[in-house]
Amino acid sequence: MQYLLVRQRFSDYDTWRTAFESLAEVRSAAGMRTALVSVNAEDPQEAVVLFECADAQAMRQHFTSDALQEAHQRGGVIPGSSQATALRPLQEWK
Repeated sequence: MQYLLVRQRFSDYDTWRTAFESLAEVRSAAGMRTALVSVNAEDPQEAVVLFECADAQAMRQHFTSDALQEAHQRGGVIPGSSQATALRPLQEWK
């Protein structure tokens, strides 16, 4: 199991959330489960999302997909603001 931590800024939360939710089935098909959706407590125009990912390759393909890029445009994601960090639980590092 791998995790993906995503941070990105947006212009309007409701617009961003609608675009985010529109990809729920696409993420599910890629083996991704949304573990947490939140906003930065110090910057409410920054989303912080944690995904649980069963298939690292499918996760990478989703993250570079046209569907995701289009959702970012519809959702008002500030260009260049997306940061993604792949995480592995410590027990997998042994």
